[in-house]
Amino acid sequence: MPSFQTWVCALSVGCFGCATGTRQSLDEVAAIFHDDLRWGRLPAAEMAVDSSMRAAFQTHHRAWGESVQVIDVEIENLRSTALRGSARLRVSWVHAGDSTDVKQSLVEEQWESRAGAWQLRAETVIAGDPGLFGTPQPDRRTARR
Repeated sequence: MPSFQTWVCALSVGCFGCATGTRQSLDEVAAIFHDDLRWGRLPAAEMAVDSSMRAAFQTHHRAWGESVQVIDVEIENLRSTALRGSARLRVSWVHAGDSTDVKQSLVEEQWESRAGAWQLRAETVIAGDPGLFGTPQPDRRTARR
């Protein structure tokens, strides 16, 4: 009869094998992705970005952690079918050096499942402050007469 340690080891290996062989849901992938974005782990987040969009993603997020300080990323809505998904998230952020003017942007993401892996295919600011992705801020000079 096998010892207790043998059973525990076999059970652990079996469970680990099951966990690594299962597909992650969009909920799981999006949670990890947005957590990486929130804490400035952009190289880790890029692993979930479709290769055809990676350059645009890097451009969109170039200022994050430097001139754009992300305060919070909150997923408001997440929908998916077997192959496609969308996420709507609210990002609270400030320009570096101005922690009193908190801005919010509503971002919509499009996701696609390929070969069992969810990949970000598009992201767009659909409401709120467009400066999140480096869009130039409107000139705030006083009008002259």
